Amino acid sequence: MVSVIIPAWNEAQTIDAIIKSAITHPWVREVIVVNDGSIDGTRDVAEKAGATVISLRENLGKGHALDVGVKRAQSDTLLFLDADVLGVTHEIISFMIRKVRDEKYDLFVGIRGRKLFWMNKLLRITPILGGERILRRELWEAVPRIYKNRFEIEIATNYYAKRGGRRMGFAIILGMHHVIKEKKHGLWKGLKERARMIGNILDVSLRIYVGETVRRMVDRS
Repeated sequence: MVSVIIPAWNEAQTIDAIIKSAITHPWVREVIVVNDGSIDGTRDVAEKAGATVISLRENLGKGHALDVGVKRAQSDTLLFLDADVLGVTHEIISFMIRKVRDEKYDLFVGIRGRKLFWMNKLLRITPILGGERILRRELWEAVPRIYKNRFEIEIATNYYAKRGGRRMGFAIILGMHHVIKEKKHGLWKGLKERARMIGNILDVSLRIYVGETVRRMVDRS
């Protein structure tokens, strides 16, 4: 059985659908929504849909919210879903779960397919980013707390999966899409949120892939 964890910040417009899709799946033990300081109706919508809701007083970011959810989760297999993703079906959830249960992946990422063919090809050479990911609890616990912060967490889980010799994979999944930040928050605020996300990703990539490499070289010298 799998615990589904959904971090959510002001996602009242979309969270109902993703909860209902997950909570009715026969392999899902529980759906935990971490309400990350929302000021809209996210909590009420999530509770009405049947999720267990943990509400944080202020917005502390995706990585922190996921960590709160993992600590509450009962299962050792964890499926992370973004609250703004649309089109997640039982078939997609089953596909993700089988990657860990049957194919023995420690981390598997479902990447939303793009409409443009060349963009899907580009994903083969860019960092594996995506909120729809399934992993084993032991991998989560191997990630230092310092990296369980905002959008940094996706790069960090990728890195520690590879560093620990764990099996990691991904697939482009057509049919899934999400409401972009510019549409949710308005153009300028959406661009600001996107810039902050990119900044988090670049910062953690530098700190992990450069900083950790240098640290290991110093330790060996």
